[in-house]
Amino acid sequence: MKKWLKTLISFVSVITLFLVGANVTEAKSSKATNKPVIIYLARHGETTANVMHLAQGWSDFTLTDNGVKGAQYLGLGLKGVKFRAVYSGDLTRQEKTAQGALDYSGNKKIKLQIDPRLRECNYGSYEGRQDIGKNVPEIAEYYGYKDVADFQAKTGKLFQNKMQDGYYALDKANKLNTTLPEQYRAEQSTTVQKRMTAALTAIAKKQQKKGGNVLVVSSGMSINMFLSAQDYPEYQGIGIANDAVTKLVYKNGKFKLAGPIGDLKYFNAGKKAADK
Repeated sequence: MKKWLKTLISFVSVITLFLVGANVTEAKSSKATNKPVIIYLARHGETTANVMHLAQGWSDFTLTDNGVKGAQYLGLGLKGVKFRAVYSGDLTRQEKTAQGALDYSGNKKIKLQIDPRLRECNYGSYEGRQDIGKNVPEIAEYYGYKDVADFQAKTGKLFQNKMQDGYYALDKANKLNTTLPEQYRAEQSTTVQKRMTAALTAIAKKQQKKGGNVLVVSSGMSINMFLSAQDYPEYQGIGIANDAVTKLVYKNGKFKLAGPIGDLKYFNAGKKAADK
């Protein structure tokens, strides 16, 4: 074999070994940095709109005294859980709940980070409407159901998605005859699913190099929209209580449930501790 050909073969072999070694190192490095992220996805505490039976959505109602106490109970129930990061939407009820949970869980030093994508669903012209009980019957009628019970029975776990899409359709048709600008009109359920999934995925990916626990505070309907997009057999589309937590583990690009949906065990444990 000619000398130049032997030299070429030898050079190619060295390059091949280098590339294979680099790929193995990169794979090992990637695997090492993809640590599980545990997300405690919580609904905010009781608000003034909750007790007045108003649809609040993007409207910025604050926590009641019970809501403030609820955030404290949530924090006390989470005591002993070391959070590496904490996020909430940009609504007052979400921020106050997250901060209260931080202060009472022993995580005061963690700075709350705000992500507007974690907001509640937008109900457009139907927000703040006196007696939320008027809204759902109108949506049921729009779809052709005989009443709310019929609407709920026939849509099952997608009831809340259909309700959100009903808000969107009625507001788009301007059934309430408002002059609300287009950018503040009600959202479609798929829009909320996408923004919530994008926000939680970004949070998890940012944290996965270190792994660990992350507290995220959002709202009931928006949490349900996110869960409905994950195809969990356990998901039934049931309303989520104030201060309830849904624990998720993010690993290999997927969110897996790590307990019941809308679990009140942390809130109840914290209340019990506070009442002693």
